[in-house]
This record gives sequence, C-alpha cells and structure tokens, in this order.
Amino acid sequence: MKFPRRGRRAQASDAATPDSPAAPDAATPEPAAPEPAAPEATTSFDTDTAPAPADASEGQDAAGTRAPARTRRAWSGTRLVALIAAVAVVSLLIGIAVMQFIVSPAELAARTAPPKAGPVTAAVETREIENTVVTRGDVTYADAVDVSLDTGGSDARPVITGHVPEAGAEFNAGSIALEVAGRPVIVFPGELPAYRNLSVGMRGPDVTQLKSALSSMGYWAGDLGSDQFEYDTATALGTLYEQIGYATASGGPEAQDTLQQAERSARDAGVQLAQAQAELQAAVSEGGPDPAAQRASVTAANDALIDAQEALATAQEGVLPTLPSSEALFLSDLPRRVDDVSVARGDILSTSPMTVSGATLTIVGTISKQDAELLSEGLTATFPGPDGEDLTATVQKIIAPKKGKSGDAGSGDDDGGQGGGQSGGAASGDSARYTVRLTPGKLSAAQIDALRGNNVRIRIPVAATDGDVLAVPIAALSAGSGGEDRVELLLERGSGDDAKTENVTVLAGLAADGYVEISSEDPRIEPGAEVVVGR
Repeated sequence: MKFPRRGRRAQASDAATPDSPAAPDAATPEPAAPEPAAPEATTSFDTDTAPAPADASEGQDAAGTRAPARTRRAWSGTRLVALIAAVAVVSLLIGIAVMQFIVSPAELAARTAPPKAGPVTAAVETREIENTVVTRGDVTYADAVDVSLDTGGSDARPVITGHVPEAGAEFNAGSIALEVAGRPVIVFPGELPAYRNLSVGMRGPDVTQLKSALSSMGYWAGDLGSDQFEYDTATALGTLYEQIGYATASGGPEAQDTLQQAERSARDAGVQLAQAQAELQAAVSEGGPDPAAQRASVTAANDALIDAQEALATAQEGVLPTLPSSEALFLSDLPRRVDDVSVARGDILSTSPMTVSGATLTIVGTISKQDAELLSEGLTATFPGPDGEDLTATVQKIIAPKKGKSGDAGSGDDDGGQGGGQSGGAASGDSARYTVRLTPGKLSAAQIDALRGNNVRIRIPVAATDGDVLAVPIAALSAGSGGEDRVELLLERGSGDDAKTENVTVLAGLAADGYVEISSEDPRIEPGAEVVVGR
C-alpha cells in the first residue's frame, strides 16, 4: 500500500479569494516571504514519497506568513542494507557463542577417554651421585652438669671464702674450683664423684681414679694397677697441695698427738730393750747359773719395741697427706667451661654452687641404625653457619641406644636422619635411634655466641662418585633372570602399546637421592637416551 505523495507547499493564488484580503497595488512592494523551516524528518517506508502540498490557509499565522509543515525523512537504500547486514552479523555471533556450550555425546566421550597406555620414560643423564646422611643436631657445650660438693667431709662450716669463678672461666686438671672454709676444692679428671675421705691404706675404685688422675697430671702416685692408697700416693698429693699454695690435709691435731705418743713409746721400748740386754750380758759374764730371767726380759723388751714401732708407723701414716671428699671435684672430659655461678664470697654453701659444661661446642644429633652403620668416627660433616656459609665438623662418637632391663632400647631424641634422603623417626620409635656427636672446626667468638643453643642441619657425606657419571632413576633398574642389572631402552615410542623397547644389561654403581650410577658396553646407553621407568 502506497501512501500519497506530499506536494510542495502551494503557492499563493494570483486572484484574491473573497475571504482573503485585497491584493496590494503595484506601487506597494510585497513583503518578502519568510524562509521555509526545515522539514521534520519522519519515517516512511516509501523511498519515492515527497512532501504533500499543504492547504494555502494551513501554515499561515495571523500576520499572513506561512508556517513550515512537518516532513518525514525516509531511509535511503544504503542505510537499509547496512542495517540488514548488522542484524545478520549479530545473529551469526550469537549462534557461534551458543554452539560453544553444546557438545555432542561423541565429542564428550572423545574428550574424556583415557589416553592410550604407553611406557613412562626418563632420560639417561650425567650427574655426580653422593650418598649423604642428613640429620639435625643441637649446638651446645657438651655434658652440662651441676657441680655438687660433699661438705660433710669437713668439720668446718661451709662458708665460701674465695676463688669464686666467673661465668666463662675454664677448669683444667689442678684448677681450684672454689675455696670453702679456707680450703681449696681441686678439680681432678674422673667420672666418680668424691664420696669419702681418702688416706693411706684405703682401697677402692675411687682410690684407683685418684691415682690415675694424679698420674695424668704428671705425679708419681704409686702402682696404677693397685687400688690401694700408697705412701707414693700421699707424697704426690703433698706435692700437688704445695704447688697450689695450700697446706696438705692430714689427720689433724689428734693424729699429731698420736704420732708423738707413738714416737715416745718407741723410744721407751728401745731403752727398755737396751737395759734388758745389758743385764743379760752382765749375768753371762759373771759365770753364774743360766740367766733365764734376764733372757726373758730381753725377749719381752724386744716384743715391746716391735709393737711400738708398728704403732709409730701407723701414727706416721695418720699424718700423711689425705684427700678429703670436700676438697675434690672430679669432672669428666676436661677442660670444662663455667656456665653459671650461683654463689658469692661469704655465702654458706648449701646447694650446687655452679653449672659447668664442655669447654668447646659440640653438636648432638640422632640417626637411624641404618645410617649409623654408614658412619664412622673422623668423617667430616658440614652445617650452616650464622651467616649462611658452610662450616665443618668432625664425627667424634656414635653412641648406640641404651637397653633397659626388659631389653627395650632406651629413649632417644627425635631428630630426623637420612641416608641419601631425609628420613623421619625409626619404625620402632625413638628408642631405636643412635646418638652422634660432632665437634665443630675452629670458630670465632661471634660464631660461638650465634650458634650456641641453635638446632642446625648436618650433612655427612658417606660416599660419592668421582665426578659426573651416567645415571638413571632407580625405578629404571631391574634384575634379569641371571640376577644381572638391566634397563629397558626405548627404541621407538609408537602409539600406546606399540612402543618398541629392548632390555640392555648395565653395571649398577652408587645409588643415592633416587638415582643410580650405571655403565654399559652398549653405545646406545648415552646421555639423552630414554629408559622405561613405568607403564
């Protein structure tokens, strides 16, 4: 259906209508008509339509001027084609987007289907293999102990009178640890604590320990194979006391009195024997009857002299140097370092006066039985220093766990150990773990202060290859029918089970960190070759 074409604006009629005003005369100029207003654009579906002619009276205002009529502008042919094209493109894009979310069952099955089975391979590579035991250890001074003194061996009140050490002081054999009631407490090497006063004639393991300690300090203390306190032992003690500037401990005033009495008794017995012998000699010289009475007097006087001499010897031993238990401090693993002092001069000693430990740092860790079998004393270990640099330590001792009465191993620490890889506690618990002690190398004072009390990671190399070698994952190694080691060499990957492989005999070497050293006469076993580690 076509709409009627709009005509152009009608021109004014030459003749005046009855209702229109009279035409102006020729002498009067006709006023200029106003510029027609721009037609308003309207939508039309007929590209050939044009504005229809307006009524002559329509569009004129009271002054007689014409008002412009509203017109509609039509779509041109180019704009319509662009619109249609845009709609088509948008529809296409929407269709493509929707298709992304629509998956056919066949395609879904193809996407989720497992890949075809085939060998899992790893490349032969060159690397250095090192078997290392790794554990953690506490850095501390060795065997910190509280010093205990037996003040019951002295009759004097245990007042601290001097020689109070400061924290950080070092005790060696022969050092004075403390002065109590004016008497020294001497440091001796040994493990048994002093528990009784030692003097000439006594026997026991504490006597053996004292004689060994004096001998290690350079004194002749008698027969070291004997457990008896000998005269030479007392003499060695007397020399030691003299060198440290103290009088030797002896039996005291009572022993001195006993010695004096024994000396007088021995002299009197000697005089009586001499008189008896003189009387016997006079009786014999006179030639009278047999002087039996005089002979009996000589015998009795001689016996009295022997008894007096034995008593004198005992009294003399009583005044020889002794070692009171209150004046001896036996410590193992000398030298020792004073960690803390809890007494001052003038205090009355009632508890432990100080704590001492080893004079040098030590690292104590725990390892499994399997790792302990790999280690030996003297191996060099590394651990991180306070600045991150690697420091060295030497394995000093490997201690097996103690066993109780029931046969169960004693308790141990929970530090992890490993042989070629980190491992946790032993399968049977901490009780099966061994203790390893290491001594760090030379450290500065700043390093000692920074390391003390820390827990560090320790690496102890056990064995290593001489440089780079051919290596494959341990999973690639298998045993042949004759017990030989072999690897499965990938020849052609193919598709799934179509891969072509071949078993090649190799010689296995050191294994660590999940890799094993291999060698083979087959030239195909070279770096980069693929070996099967699983399927």
